[in-house]
Amino acid sequence: MKPQSMPRRPQRFEPIVDQRCRANDSLMVAAIPEAVAPIPLSDELVVDASGLHGPGERRDPLAHPCAQPSPPTMTVPRALFRADASVEIGIGHLVRCRALADELVRRGWSVGFASRETTGAVAGVHPAEGYETLSIPQDVQMDDEPYWLAARLSSNRPLLIVDHYDVGAIWLERARAWAGSIVAVDDLANRPLPVDLLLNQNLGVDAAKYRSLVPGDARILTGPMYALLRPEFATIHDRRRARSGRVDRILVFLSGGDPTNVTGRAAEAADSVGATVDVVVGAGFPALAELRGWAAGRPSVEVHVQTPSMASLMERADLAVGAPGSAAWERSAVGLPSILVVLADNQREPGRQLARLGAAVMLGWHEVVDVETIRRSIEDVRAAPDRVRAMSDAAARITDGRGTERVMAEIEALVDRPTRTVTGV
Repeated sequence: MKPQSMPRRPQRFEPIVDQRCRANDSLMVAAIPEAVAPIPLSDELVVDASGLHGPGERRDPLAHPCAQPSPPTMTVPRALFRADASVEIGIGHLVRCRALADELVRRGWSVGFASRETTGAVAGVHPAEGYETLSIPQDVQMDDEPYWLAARLSSNRPLLIVDHYDVGAIWLERARAWAGSIVAVDDLANRPLPVDLLLNQNLGVDAAKYRSLVPGDARILTGPMYALLRPEFATIHDRRRARSGRVDRILVFLSGGDPTNVTGRAAEAADSVGATVDVVVGAGFPALAELRGWAAGRPSVEVHVQTPSMASLMERADLAVGAPGSAAWERSAVGLPSILVVLADNQREPGRQLARLGAAVMLGWHEVVDVETIRRSIEDVRAAPDRVRAMSDAAARITDGRGTERVMAEIEALVDRPTRTVTGV
């Protein structure tokens, strides 16, 4: 008889205990199967709420695990993220939320995600993979989502982090009935947001614009020093290499989705100058087959799909062609000079600011930027090594890559204070 394989353990920073006792300890009731096989306990080590026991101290295997006296337990703080991905909006919202989610887990939190059911298909591999995830059906109206979520969450009052342009006052007031503290990640400043903490990580943000949009006691965090980046970007920032000014390797990354295929134009321009080119796209990139076919006959071009190695690709590149979105702060942290193409209206001001500070060259709106425009810009930058070095230094001054740590400190202070309650919505 083949030995039975051990069930996969949940990816949480918590003691592993018998699953029959954990139904009420999950963030999402719907995520727990009706019957879960208990994780086998080894002869060498048994983990329970009272400590560690070695050989000779094993519990009665027939005793129900919940029948034993329970010592005081520590409450695990919980957080729920609401964010989506699509070809149109890319995967940036989920990527920056994932950076914060990973930091929460490192600090002992239990974390879950709620996303529209199409998100995983668009992203190919869901950016929140490894976390409990609620897939919201398409027939649930946006402002009715809080009711749908309430029916599927445990009685705990999780920290709620929302990164979604379609979430407004009605949604948030309804979520207040079951959420603890509420954090909004935003780029627009175009609607009331009744939250406890507001984050806009972009350059050129006037914090005063939010003062009339959030409650009087809400905290407002603005600028790339609060950018939600993974820890490796801070590590690279600290060991940042001195650049020679040569541009031999170019990174092309516009967006995970990029429905207008600016990626193809940028890749063609970068290849035409004789550089080694890394092209990064998401798994849902509509022109992926076309891009792969084009790159197949070009040994100096490599296509990376849904790569987990963005930080290392940025570190080894000498120049990037990208958009002034969330990835701009990743490039800044590693000191990577950029040529920018604007893909969305809310990227215009960050792009202008990056160019003003000398960290990037701004080409403008994607519809008017062609292959030749990008090629000429690359050639201009390549011809000026001193400019390349100056752009790198300017980029590195924008952020040190430790924004996630700063936001985490604000969250920890937030959850220690009383939360407001709202009824009748």
